[in-house]
Amino acid sequence: MATLLDIAREAGVAKSTVSRVLRKDPSLSTSDETREKIFAAARALGYEMKQEKMLNRTTTNIMVVHKDTHFMNQVDNAYYFSVRTGIEEACYKRKYKFTFTPFQFIDSVEEKPDGALVVGNFEKAQVDLILKKIRTSNIVFIGKVNYYPDKMDWITYDIKDCVYKNMDYLRECGHRRIAYMGGYDNEDTPPDFSKSAYFEQYMKSHPELEFVGSMVGEHGVESGCQMMNRWLAEDRELPDAFFISNDPIAIGAIKALNEHSIGVPDVVAVTAINGDSSGTFSFPTLTTVDVHTYEMGKEAVAVLEERIHHKRTLAKKVEFQAELVKRGSVKKTD
Repeated sequence: MATLLDIAREAGVAKSTVSRVLRKDPSLSTSDETREKIFAAARALGYEMKQEKMLNRTTTNIMVVHKDTHFMNQVDNAYYFSVRTGIEEACYKRKYKFTFTPFQFIDSVEEKPDGALVVGNFEKAQVDLILKKIRTSNIVFIGKVNYYPDKMDWITYDIKDCVYKNMDYLRECGHRRIAYMGGYDNEDTPPDFSKSAYFEQYMKSHPELEFVGSMVGEHGVESGCQMMNRWLAEDRELPDAFFISNDPIAIGAIKALNEHSIGVPDVVAVTAINGDSSGTFSFPTLTTVDVHTYEMGKEAVAVLEERIHHKRTLAKKVEFQAELVKRGSVKKTD
């Protein structure tokens, strides 16, 4: 059976370093390359770490609560499929047992999980019911509005930053007449978590811009197509650019513009928020702000692990830095 000394010899480091790396000692300062050498040596020698032994003896059960519609359509819900992929990969890596539970079945939950991930922007009353039914204090929320930041860890992104990145880019490209199109917020969504509210704030702070109009409807590609068709049927003025609240609505809007032979981006530019993979398949490809959904899913499991196995009780918020992705649906004006 391999020992710490065997691993130290294989990796070319001190035995004490091996011990601290395998115990994931947070006070140890060493390079990623050294850590990888140690883990690679441990795997090659068949060394089973104490943490892995513990997990093999007692399976960790994770419940993932999500909206009923999240996994019915890969285009409309590419955001949540990406989050799910990150969650699944992180759970498989840790050998965790995990169950995805639609909200409509929350009353049927019988087994108390070791921890839970709550994915999506539920209404407050729905969150209250979820917390009552899952019966665990080890909870991580992934989404925009965390009604209980003192109770649940929080994986999110800066909504204002996403809106402002989009609007700054439209201004830099010379677009001045701008319209808003988006999906409905929950009735109890605070203004601090509303994309439309930040859009209005940005427009007011830049008097050189002209607000051309807005339209709000259901979420999804089909809704985006319908809203844009309605905009055109009502003979509304076309802006220089549409800022759209998420990628699926934007993809539907671009489809409608194409069907009416209105060139994107030559006649009107389109930009959105999410960073969904489906935006690479629209024509033209969609300029968007990527909020890193796959990484959010992975991080949620890592944060939950701290709750379950390291007994952390202090609530934590992890905010991912969004990134503007410049594609074909926006170009600089002449």
